[in-house]
Amino acid sequence: MSFNALSFLAEPGFVVPWYLFGALAAAWVIWDLRRVNTPLKTAIQWAWPIVVLFFSVLGLALYFATARAPGVARARGAEEKKRLHDAYEQSMLRRVNGAVIHCIAGDGLGIMTAMVIARVLEMSFWQEFWFEYAVGFAFGWFIFQLKSMKMMTDSTARALAMAFRAEFFSMLTVMGGMGAVMTWVTPAVVGMQPKPTTAAFWGFGMLGLLVGYVFTFPVNWLMVKVGWKHGMGSAEGVQPVQQPRRKAALVATFAALGLAAMALPAWLTVLREQRGMDVVAWVILQPRPGAGEAAQRQAVVDHGLAVSMQLAQAQLQSGLRERATAALDDALRASEVLRVAWAGPQAEAWSDAVRQARRALQNGHAEEAARVLAQATHGSMAPDGQGAETAQRAAAALEPSAYRGVALLNALGAVIGEVRAVEGQRVRVALGGAHDVWGWWDGRPRQEAWIPASGLLLGTRRHVGKSFAMLPTADTPPLALTTPDAAGSAR
Repeated sequence: MSFNALSFLAEPGFVVPWYLFGALAAAWVIWDLRRVNTPLKTAIQWAWPIVVLFFSVLGLALYFATARAPGVARARGAEEKKRLHDAYEQSMLRRVNGAVIHCIAGDGLGIMTAMVIARVLEMSFWQEFWFEYAVGFAFGWFIFQLKSMKMMTDSTARALAMAFRAEFFSMLTVMGGMGAVMTWVTPAVVGMQPKPTTAAFWGFGMLGLLVGYVFTFPVNWLMVKVGWKHGMGSAEGVQPVQQPRRKAALVATFAALGLAAMALPAWLTVLREQRGMDVVAWVILQPRPGAGEAAQRQAVVDHGLAVSMQLAQAQLQSGLRERATAALDDALRASEVLRVAWAGPQAEAWSDAVRQARRALQNGHAEEAARVLAQATHGSMAPDGQGAETAQRAAAALEPSAYRGVALLNALGAVIGEVRAVEGQRVRVALGGAHDVWGWWDGRPRQEAWIPASGLLLGTRRHVGKSFAMLPTADTPPLALTTPDAAGSAR
């Protein structure tokens, strides 16, 4: 399935007006809630401006369609406004939408706040996922749900428990929708984890919340039915299901929906990684007579990065944005390892060029990204003659034992496995297989082998985020073809 049609979400020409209108509309909604549409409860009054900010035109349309009773602006006095509002919110659809808006506002504000922090710290996908889940849950539970539940009981402890119960199932589905966009849609169009300084961050962040809104709607509907939430309007207007068996069936249904929503990002991650394993290009160079092992390894790495960058450039020029983003992400990983391993000005230049191209792509400038890559790959890829000697000095300064568990790359920067164990100068690597399912366990068996530590190029060891090592030798099994046309057709 192609997501190229969503590339407008990375265009500043769309994202900037979208959020500008959202900010103006949110300001108007705040004024309207204080001056005109006053019957809404305080908790939902907090929620609507946040939702309108992110959803912009769609959010304002939802506000008029579900939260602003017809004639409320012409009503005389608070009592008449309340009567109009209560009558308007008798609709189950509007009542449930209020619960969803309340949920999206709290969870979404927490998720987007955490996303900014996670992208600055360069967390890995699953680190970011669970960090966003925790922060979104905290925002939703302690700020939004708790305030709402205090309207239904005088006991703070009971309000906390009721708020936790409602937030738990709501957050499962909101984060399931956000995670599905993060792991499947965003990488296909602009690469993994665009930074907060790019249009793609805000464009696809909004899309993730919108999908979360859709995912959580049926769960909130069922929670209103069993009386765990009362949604828009007064609590007295809710008539929850009383029959124990039917109530238990409804609870089991939305629990299953919540678990299925959280399973979806993990399943999509497996599909994405398996697809990547099937189409990864691998460069095997014939040994050069008289060349040393380090020089040959350097040649493999140089050529591998060149292929990734040239592949991304060719696919950008052909309009194949999804394929280009995958190659560009490979090139970014490879260039980061080379920047540490070669420690030369050319390696720094490659890394800067890949980052610049990736940022241009995430801001909707595919032509600029292709131009930057073309300039970077023009001429020789040799790292200013520093080569093997610099690599040996850099490798000697790194301790292989600190790299247990890091992701293992091939020369193109594609993930091919991980480092499982380090014993002295021997390293046990696991090749193949889908990994990091839900961030906790491996999805299927891999092929394992012991190799000398000198056979690896070690990247920056991070305490937060993903660390990489590269295996630029023929010991890594070939996975596919090397030419842009062949790799492109495989994808």
